[in-house]
Amino acid sequence: MVKPLGVHYLLELRGCNPTVINDLPEVRRVLLEAARQANATIIDSRFHQFSPQGVSGVVVVGESHLSIHTWPEYGYASADVYTCGHTDPMRAAAYIIEALQAKSAFCMIIGRGERPLMSESDSEPPSSIATFRWGLQPPSDWLFLDYTNPSAAVLLRVKDVLYSSRSPYQQIEVLDTEAFGRCLVLDGRVQSTEVEEFIYHEALVHPAMVTHPDPRTVLILGGGEGATLREVLRHRTVERVVMVEIDPQVVEICRRYLPEWSDGAFDDPRVTLIIDDAARYLQEKEDLFDVIICDLTDPAPGTPAEGLASEEAFQAMHRHLRPGGILVNQAGSTGISELDYFVRVYRTMVSVFRHLAPCSIQITSFAESWGFIVASDMYDPRDLTPEEVEERLSRRCEREKLRYYDGFIHRALFTLPRWFWQALEAV
Repeated sequence: MVKPLGVHYLLELRGCNPTVINDLPEVRRVLLEAARQANATIIDSRFHQFSPQGVSGVVVVGESHLSIHTWPEYGYASADVYTCGHTDPMRAAAYIIEALQAKSAFCMIIGRGERPLMSESDSEPPSSIATFRWGLQPPSDWLFLDYTNPSAAVLLRVKDVLYSSRSPYQQIEVLDTEAFGRCLVLDGRVQSTEVEEFIYHEALVHPAMVTHPDPRTVLILGGGEGATLREVLRHRTVERVVMVEIDPQVVEICRRYLPEWSDGAFDDPRVTLIIDDAARYLQEKEDLFDVIICDLTDPAPGTPAEGLASEEAFQAMHRHLRPGGILVNQAGSTGISELDYFVRVYRTMVSVFRHLAPCSIQITSFAESWGFIVASDMYDPRDLTPEEVEERLSRRCEREKLRYYDGFIHRALFTLPRWFWQALEAV
């Protein structure tokens, strides 16, 4: 057996708050608090402010050290947490990521100074030339940290960072991972993956499209990868699709690095791509649609989708629907401990639409279940039988290209547990 003498966390932090990482007292406070979070014994600290910008510093602890260097002009910081003994370096790393407001975080975990352990049956010390083996993982492996909520994260082993940059709206990354292949990451959150993006996009698009008796015009808000657009165009009834995406860089990067997501959909003559803020489009335009699909990122403060989950926003979407029109809205996590946002969206939409049909799917790369809400004044997707869904798919859709959605999945999507309904209906 082998056991490392210490554990070394190397952090690559991008999209950090430039003001925070250029503030020496704040950077010092963050590293000292991180050491406390790790239950390390603080011995000393040294920090230096560079001109014109940037901070370097180290906190010496009884168990080793924590260090950092920042590049505020790039919103970038590199940090490391090296501890041994009964400490919690992962808690320290998580605190640094949160305090520096990093939009994305990569981590390498290295076992330092591994030593063989003798069993009771060993009569002699282990050989000094014993075969070397990494107790945790090789030093060439980077892990991407996707925080599903403030207290939990998913670690994805990264083979390559294909693209990483900040647009005027968000941090954009394309990663090649061992578990899920290529991934689109926006502001540090995985949006879709090569292995299973079809599950998310088929579940988002087809229940609403199939429920409508004759969907000819469709509005897509967001969906820069082009996969939502791809699924809409599978329906032969569709004559016109307007897609409104605020960030042209997302579209460009996805077409370059993730072309399978759109599968040529952007070149379809039925498609009009508009680079604009969805809220402004809804306010200024008067076009009417049979189906509206909201494939927006979570509307956190400061993000492109902020304000698009309000009653005013849903009223605006309602005005853009033809009589009998259907809206489907990406509404966030449906995990039992993370349902608050979904509940708020549902209760907001209740005041706008006559029929709401919430549904839930499991997305492995999200490490949690995810939900959509189908809304209409006339149609309810739960009224369709599996046989009716199959008949509509066969008659008007490229049925053979669907890998997830069918009549029985349609019914299963809207079959939710009692605790879910109790949360939605609680006063």
